[in-house]
Amino acid sequence: MTLREKILEIITQALTADETILPQDELDNITDIILRADELSAMAAEIFGDTGRTFISEIVSLFARLPIATPLKDVFPKATNVVAFLNLANQLDPDELAEEVPAELGTLFIREAALEAFSKSGDRLKLFVYEHPTNFNESVALLDFSSGLEIAPNSANFPHTMAACVAIQAGLETVDLTGKRWIVSSVQDEQRRLYYCKYHVLLAGHLLTNPVFAPSTLALQGIAETLRTAEEYNQFSEPFEILGEINSRTTVLDTLLSCYHVLENYMIRAQIAKVVGRNNGSTLFGIRNFKQMEIAVEKKEMAHLSQLISESWQKQIGIQTFRDYVRDRFDALFHDPAFVAGDFHDFMEKLTVKPNGQRLNLGNLNEACDLLPKLLYQIRCSIVHNKETEFHLSNRELNVATVLMTLVDLCLPTMQRLAFGLPSVPAPNPLLYARPALRLY
Repeated sequence: MTLREKILEIITQALTADETILPQDELDNITDIILRADELSAMAAEIFGDTGRTFISEIVSLFARLPIATPLKDVFPKATNVVAFLNLANQLDPDELAEEVPAELGTLFIREAALEAFSKSGDRLKLFVYEHPTNFNESVALLDFSSGLEIAPNSANFPHTMAACVAIQAGLETVDLTGKRWIVSSVQDEQRRLYYCKYHVLLAGHLLTNPVFAPSTLALQGIAETLRTAEEYNQFSEPFEILGEINSRTTVLDTLLSCYHVLENYMIRAQIAKVVGRNNGSTLFGIRNFKQMEIAVEKKEMAHLSQLISESWQKQIGIQTFRDYVRDRFDALFHDPAFVAGDFHDFMEKLTVKPNGQRLNLGNLNEACDLLPKLLYQIRCSIVHNKETEFHLSNRELNVATVLMTLVDLCLPTMQRLAFGLPSVPAPNPLLYARPALRLY
């Protein structure tokens, strides 16, 4: 039997009523439905191509006419998953279904799976099929019916033999597939099956978690109005390039990292500016000065970040000081109705911002502000590092509402405010160089 013939056979069987289950009086009430099912059965070949969607709609409408008290299985016992099956079959090209049903079809089975995947466009991956080129038993597929049985038209060049077998197995499955995710595979062990499929999904370029996009920012309000044509913003040529990178980022985690890259630049720049500022421009910038510069920049990154933020607290960026802005962000976060204190404390503990068992006093905004440098540094580390002993911050963790709020309502705006706003601060500004060149001889 060819794959095409097997698919048509399943449609015929699904639309064939079993008149031995219900009492005769109940059967008499649905005679028109049974007869129409026979008519549709004769039209099974319409599942392929442009007529397929209409064919599926007619069957869905037909089953909807059954009395509420009459289960579908009591009339059409082989139609449990016919709608899911038809949606899958409609994806197939009948010209690709002339080969015989593989002998290995019987080794494939459908099992529920805790696996969701996404395309790079962010759409849920409702159908994924991998067909091994030489060993059919190594093939695998993912079906996601968690949000409905519809399968969007698949423009990808997916393997028709395995896809047809997936459809056939769905049509033959007696367990209702609605509302869940499933793996079609020959692997018996649940964990091996799950991670075998997951690996193939990743190799095909798909995502296991959908990226969380960064919201439009209000953190830059009021900065543009403070710029002055007399200032020498040309000395910020390198930071401006990195600021442009921030504007090109679209996701929360990418934007956080790009903001941190700017602050990394500022940390070292501030130390260099300090050493240069202590040197009288009329005197030589000698070996001792370079040694001072080396000492100034050799501190650990966390210390540099803390010093940069400390020196920026009282700088007015826009209409308020940076510290007041940060206080407002902490205050707004802690009073947001969706904020869950327990989730926030758990997040701080995972980041090692606070030691185990110690919690931030949410009523003390000064203490919260003092925590900012370590919070930003640990978030950066948790994104970049992925050691077994460290907490790794990925898009999956952003499913926790308070974690996402902490990042997009507190960390991102404060980093953006400092990154974009610090160059606007007039002297004394920790980033300003006292002169464009050093006198070396």
